[in-house]
Amino acid sequence: MDTINKETNENGTNEGLNKTNSLEEFYAGSGILVTGGTGFLGVGLLEKLMRVCPRIAAIYILIRPKTNETIEQRFKKVMDNPIYDGIKAKNTSLFNRVYPVKGDVSLPDLGLSREDRNLLLEKVNIVFHSAATVRFNEPLDVAVNVNTKGTARVIELWNELKHPISFVHVSTAFSNANLHEIEEKVYTTSLKPSDVIDICDKFDKTSINVMEKRILKTYPNTYTFSKNLAEQVVASKCKDLPVAIVRPSIVGASLEEPCPGWIHNISALTGTFLLIGKGCVTAIRGRRDARLDVVPVDFVVDTIICTAWHVTLHPDHEVKVYNCTSNAYPFKWGQMKDTMVKCSIETPLNDTLWYPGCPMIANRYIYNVRSVIPHVLPAFVIDIFLRLRGSKPILMKLLNNGNKLFTSLQYFILHEWTFQRDNCSDLARKVKILNDSDMVKLDLRVMNWEKYVAIYLMGIKKFILKEDVNSIARQRLSRLFWIHQITKICGIIILLWIILCFVY
Repeated sequence: MDTINKETNENGTNEGLNKTNSLEEFYAGSGILVTGGTGFLGVGLLEKLMRVCPRIAAIYILIRPKTNETIEQRFKKVMDNPIYDGIKAKNTSLFNRVYPVKGDVSLPDLGLSREDRNLLLEKVNIVFHSAATVRFNEPLDVAVNVNTKGTARVIELWNELKHPISFVHVSTAFSNANLHEIEEKVYTTSLKPSDVIDICDKFDKTSINVMEKRILKTYPNTYTFSKNLAEQVVASKCKDLPVAIVRPSIVGASLEEPCPGWIHNISALTGTFLLIGKGCVTAIRGRRDARLDVVPVDFVVDTIICTAWHVTLHPDHEVKVYNCTSNAYPFKWGQMKDTMVKCSIETPLNDTLWYPGCPMIANRYIYNVRSVIPHVLPAFVIDIFLRLRGSKPILMKLLNNGNKLFTSLQYFILHEWTFQRDNCSDLARKVKILNDSDMVKLDLRVMNWEKYVAIYLMGIKKFILKEDVNSIARQRLSRLFWIHQITKICGIIILLWIILCFVY
């Protein structure tokens, strides 16, 4: 990329791109901007770029300051992550090329100072935009401002770069969750992005709420809808340009890199693992035979890195879309739940509150009964005893949190999608000709899903709960097993008694 940058800077063209024989060479000498660099995907992307592309000139991370935390403090927290220990041991000078930049995608002009903006315009060649609010229940105006308008603001910056090479926007595979079969193309909505933005900017809260209710009749939440609008913005503003949209499905813990089971925070799927492992789930409403689409974070990172190269060397009139999904090699929700329970019993968490085990029920009424009798009543009784002892009641709160989580996930557990992956397949084929193609993984066909679930659980223990494997957890689980059996018997007796009372 040193040659590429020179030719790009002098001629305004990318003639040198066709001379690259490796991804490392493609990125060499380039300046990179990453938004969302403090998030799970952003941290993984940053680590991989530093590890396998050491000749990158500079990486700029857009960081939003918080009320009680400066960008320097947030940046230090990212750099202190143990996943960078291997890089620090080999080449500490790489960290001198990573710079925090104060900014916020929710603010006009990204909240950048004039000096920082001019610096980015001069030094940046490649932009990875992954910043977003991923809360499903975010108010529509907030989701649109961050996810849709934020994307437009990043595109405006990219269009002003002195020496642009490529732009990769990270979306979600569920941006068109109202469809059953999803192609690698941008879909339009009945409401134009500009109209939605105008309403969110100019109308009162009541009008916005009316529009939100209308939208939620088609889309599962404001997150997926606002990401769809963002894709439309990218498609309309970036025709005939080296711009790509990567749509990962559910992003899970790493399979191998930077280490097996690496997880950065508690997402929806990680929360599901955690609640099942701790025995806080009474039942899950969903279809056992529905396909689960989850992709390890290292596969997503590799796809993003390769996409910036692919879309530059193989441009198209329309913005290229890459469905980064696993549906071609399916794993069912029922299989996943069973494997989670099995792994939680084989490798129990230290503070398990109930014996792991929960049925997956599609019928709403059976689900309501099944989720109350065996667990809610005992949890209520146990919390009363905890209060009498002067302790803080916790079981009902955990059960409520679990129910809220599964309510937000219900749409995705009850439905399934087929994702076309032609662009991803073409990407994988073309990457194979590169000299360093072995440094990325783009093929999920060899995935052992049961092994992956076990790795995922160990990652939760290590990175989220900071636990070690010990015998005390097994002893606790053994006691909980017998309590669980006694509770089931008592639940059956109570149910029979209720039926008898109604009959007689």
